[in-house]
Amino acid sequence: AKYNQLLRIEENLGDAARYAGEVAFPRFAFEA
Repeated sequence: AKYNQLLRIEENLGDAARYAGEVAFPRFAFEA
């Protein structure tokens, strides 16, 4: 559920959310 929320946030905020995701969850950034 949290992963789906992350995808929706990324769709809404774009690069800003992507940057925040890389900072907060570096592992997810590498896997994505």
